[in-house]
Amino acid sequence: MTTLAAAFDTSICEMEPIATPGAIQPHGALVMARADGGLVSHASANLDQILGLPAASVLGLPIDAVIGRVNEILLREARRRGSETLEAIGSLRRADGRLLHLHAFQSDDMCLDIEPERDEDGPLPPGATQSVIETFSGATTQVELCELAVHGLRKVTGYDRVMAYRFGQDGHGEVIAEQRRQDLEPYLGLRYPASDIPQIARALYLRQRVGSIADSRYQPVPLLAHPGLDDLVPLDLTHSSLRSVSPIHREYMQNTHVAASLTIGLADGERLWGMLVCHNMTPRIAGSERRTAAGMIGQVVSLLLSRLGKVEDAAEKLARQATLSALIERLSVGETLVEAICAADPLLLELVGASGAVVRLAGQELRFGQTPPAEAVQTALDILGHTLPSELLPIDDVTLRYPELSDLAAAASGILLLPLSSGGGDLIAWFRPEHVQTITWGGNPAEHGTWNPKTQRMSPRASFDAWKETVTGRSLPWTSIELGCAHELGEAITAEMAQRTRAELARLRHYDPLTGLANRSFLQERLADAALTGGPDVALLFIDLDRFKAVNDSMGHGVGDALLIEVARSLVASVRPEDLVVRLGGDEFVVLCLGLDRVRVMKLAERLRQVLDQPFEVSGRKCHISASIGIAMSDSIDDLDLVRVADIAMYAAKKNGGNRGELFRSSLYEETTQLFELDSDLRDALESGQFHLAYQPIFALAPEKERLVGFEALLRWDHPRYGALHPGIFIPMAETLGHIHVLGDWVLRSAIRQVIAFRVA
Repeated sequence: MTTLAAAFDTSICEMEPIATPGAIQPHGALVMARADGGLVSHASANLDQILGLPAASVLGLPIDAVIGRVNEILLREARRRGSETLEAIGSLRRADGRLLHLHAFQSDDMCLDIEPERDEDGPLPPGATQSVIETFSGATTQVELCELAVHGLRKVTGYDRVMAYRFGQDGHGEVIAEQRRQDLEPYLGLRYPASDIPQIARALYLRQRVGSIADSRYQPVPLLAHPGLDDLVPLDLTHSSLRSVSPIHREYMQNTHVAASLTIGLADGERLWGMLVCHNMTPRIAGSERRTAAGMIGQVVSLLLSRLGKVEDAAEKLARQATLSALIERLSVGETLVEAICAADPLLLELVGASGAVVRLAGQELRFGQTPPAEAVQTALDILGHTLPSELLPIDDVTLRYPELSDLAAAASGILLLPLSSGGGDLIAWFRPEHVQTITWGGNPAEHGTWNPKTQRMSPRASFDAWKETVTGRSLPWTSIELGCAHELGEAITAEMAQRTRAELARLRHYDPLTGLANRSFLQERLADAALTGGPDVALLFIDLDRFKAVNDSMGHGVGDALLIEVARSLVASVRPEDLVVRLGGDEFVVLCLGLDRVRVMKLAERLRQVLDQPFEVSGRKCHISASIGIAMSDSIDDLDLVRVADIAMYAAKKNGGNRGELFRSSLYEETTQLFELDSDLRDALESGQFHLAYQPIFALAPEKERLVGFEALLRWDHPRYGALHPGIFIPMAETLGHIHVLGDWVLRSAIRQVIAFRVA
């Protein structure tokens, strides 16, 4: 390193034009024509070596004069489709007979990669990619899937080393699976700093999943432009397989003794989860067939990664939820809540994987497991703030953030603080001890590279020797599932406090503690009294708030509760003094009316609908909801339960779009009964093979012929009693009854198996 070398500023990398480098790799050529006139505006300087035509001679010519009329039509059609991936459109023979393959890629104009046919690797065996993908069904975790993927990808590509690389929350990467040549040094388990793959490169891998470099020592081939057709906007080569890469990246490869690479981005939704990386120690061109195979493997792995991640999270959440349920159940044991929490001793720690906890409740302090001294706990709470936060506060580096708390390292490097809504300093503080960890990096992560101010050139780090780092002062991090369980426990404790308070106040036996309205118990007593006295006709309006869950999820439960209080006030103000307004629970309300005829009841329902359709202002924020209202009259329900039939009518209103009232009629009860029966039938339909898929071919029109491009999978249910049911009948029912995800998974598995069968056939 020269004396001119300065510290490497990683932000410089974010300014590199890696999507618009203005050059390509030399193993192919590039031609671009304007979409409006079809004239060639750009060509790579090596066009003569690849196509046999000098670049200067084709600039300004019609594109069909360069690639032929048929290929021009195919190129225009590919541009019209706007595919995000490289698309093979045809081939072309040079004057000497050599075959060239043409690939279109997405751009504002018509862009074309031209690559000579090569025999180095030979064609892939029939069904090779499908057989690799089929092995993925045996994976039960994301790591197992990656192990299968690198094994299959090495078999398909033949590269010397294939790795699966996963990004962590901190942006750093780790090699979690590897297949390699026996003489190569293993990289499995090594970590690499986030700066090795800048954000601009990660964004590119999300847009174009497959990238290849044939020779890390190649000399970039510049793109030449026709002066009259060049709009001076850099050409976007994101989707070109020939795109030239950053010279820093090529130097990085050379420093690691890698001559060629093939990289596949793995995405989980909109996030780059990691990469599959193929390395070769000698130059190697990844042909279009192997790039396509790699891309297909990457797509399937990305899909399965997301699903397996959810399965793994669900398994952990299920275990935690079992502990949470048992813990919440214990809260009702004992005469006081303090006694109940004492009875839940081991569960309290198991819930979040803590080694100790301190609970402050009703002026008492309880200790569980291994905790710091009382003085140290108080000091920590004082430092974290005299006013406790309103939400969870997770910290896994207490002593690093607050050196004055160094005595806490052994027992409490991690603290999870849960304030309880009862106020008065009530809280739960969980503790985790220091977790000393040794991490092996592929080179010193602090040495990103150098910048030479004299040459104005960046150079990546040259050393990748294993570099061990011992991490101290941190506990294991608190996971999102643990935080969710802690939050739910806080809500459960708050609810239990309210429940115990209600038990102490006999008056509250009949009233909702949040809104002050009558509750279900009081409603049932009033209905029973009306039935005994045989008084005037009874009408019941069952009100369910539309979009309330969205308010709760986006604005929080505090705003949701405040909104329910405002709704209750509005309902009370909109009815007669003798009418009874009830909150059944959640966002469900009832209005009980005596002595109103049907016309007046319908007018009341419409008035309440209009009131609830107006925006409510809660805590300075506007909340927009509406209501589905079920209306039932006691003189038209026979022996059915009044609340039940009003509930049925409410669901009919909600089914018809909400924000409306629906009067109960006997057909609604019959529909509900049939829905219950079909619910049971639907549960058995998958197991008994009553569903099947019909495949309808899809054709694309091409000049003088049709071309088969795919199939549409159509779901059918052969019901044993009702015969063939149209999806328009049972799909909404499956969504309503919560079966749609199971049904969708079955359709996806069946369709994938059929696709594989089609391809093999």
